[in-house]
Amino acid sequence: MKILHILTDTNIGGAGRYLLALLESYDRDNFQMEVVLPIGSQLAPAITALDVPVLEAQYISDRSLSAKGIGSLNHIIKERKPDLVNTHASFSGRIAAKLQGIPVIYTRHYCVPKDKSGKGKASFINNIFSSGVIATSPEVEAGLIATGTKPEHITTIYNGVPPVKSISDEEKLTLRTHYGIAPDTFVISQIARLDPVKGHDHTLDVAKLLANDPNILILLAGDGPLKDHLSRRIKEESITNVLMIGFVSEVEKIINITDLQINASYTETTSLALLEGMSLGIPAVVTNGGGNPYVISDGEQGLVVPCGDAEALAKAVLKIRGDPELYQQMSNKSLETYNKNFRADNMARQIEALYKTYQKGR
Repeated sequence: MKILHILTDTNIGGAGRYLLALLESYDRDNFQMEVVLPIGSQLAPAITALDVPVLEAQYISDRSLSAKGIGSLNHIIKERKPDLVNTHASFSGRIAAKLQGIPVIYTRHYCVPKDKSGKGKASFINNIFSSGVIATSPEVEAGLIATGTKPEHITTIYNGVPPVKSISDEEKLTLRTHYGIAPDTFVISQIARLDPVKGHDHTLDVAKLLANDPNILILLAGDGPLKDHLSRRIKEESITNVLMIGFVSEVEKIINITDLQINASYTETTSLALLEGMSLGIPAVVTNGGGNPYVISDGEQGLVVPCGDAEALAKAVLKIRGDPELYQQMSNKSLETYNKNFRADNMARQIEALYKTYQKGR
């Protein structure tokens, strides 16, 4: 079965990392996958390294809808003749596939508000221009239903990631030295785009509350519109226990030197960074925003606190750090939960099963 993925991102975001996880794990004996990207996308080298063909399309860069983009994608779909098109936010791709009479699966990678705003538009787009929708968490599914997508149109398949490879103690020490981190420092990492919804301002507030412990460091990995604002706050408020390291292509290295993850988001689907950490048995402190509670159960793989409550986040960090036995229990549970629910190969098998239902004319 030939699947054509369409993704409009020029950078490597959550949708791109999701797609890479799928392409690493899919059944090559029964599926052939190709990917359409905008010209110059940062994802292209990573995908071609997996021996998956990449096709470049004009007029689709970081745009869900473009009249010229529809024409460009229509030409590619007509030429490649896929059995099914899987779009990742590209409305142009859904229209182009519809024009060719080809089934379309739309993967929703983000949460939508659970209110009635935009209900007519959302229901029209998702119900008419998609054969089906993949929701990447129950929170995403709930938002889709609330804004008009038919429940029977939706299949919830959790994000999955390949297990992060553990590196040696010597390599960890080298990495810590590279970033100026002492060997005995307790490293808390937040790996996320620097965007208001990710709650980085609250993370800085947490850092201020933890300032009395000189052996705690918060590592912020990521780039985005809040970069200058956060840098300015760190400087003006003399926050010395936070290190911003920008965008990191090899996230697994940062996860390997992480003792505890923090996710302060107001909204989240299924954080890939949390899953990657769980594959190494790293507990997390998270807010109850979006899909976080579907990944981290309070008291099991970590602790869950209310959105926007920096004091609760700080207390949760100290509770886990100060109790080695609790930390080990949460570490074991994190690894167990990852293997049960969030492996990339499990995700790939579920997606392939869904593809086959449309091949049979669902």
